[in-house]
Amino acid sequence: MRRLILLLLLASGSSALAYDSGIAVQTEKGTTMQVYVNGKLYNKQPGKFVRVRSAPGLFHLEVKVLNPWNKQWYLVRKDIRVDKGFEFQYKVVFVNKTRPELRKINQYPVYSRYFLNPSLYNKHPIT
Repeated sequence: MRRLILLLLLASGSSALAYDSGIAVQTEKGTTMQVYVNGKLYNKQPGKFVRVRSAPGLFHLEVKVLNPWNKQWYLVRKDIRVDKGFEFQYKVVFVNKTRPELRKINQYPVYSRYFLNPSLYNKHPIT
């Protein structure tokens, strides 16, 4: 009986630690974007801010962003490493009003309030 209880506690505890990192991407004022992580689209409607929960590891981040000056879509690619327990924030910045660039702003420790408010993250159903 004790082993069964211990197994149940370990199984429920490991699922709570599955997502303990995050990626946040934002754009400049007046621009919209679509974010792809490892080839998967995370926001179907173009927006200004996207937050994705993830496990730690290496990710291929692609951001399709609309330039507000010439109204053309650009694709920015970057390989990023996400560490356990941190949320990494990136911002799309236009250099000379033409070429977009993805810059790392900050990294913050993940607090429990993020897990208590699932509306802060974009999640996809498992198919």
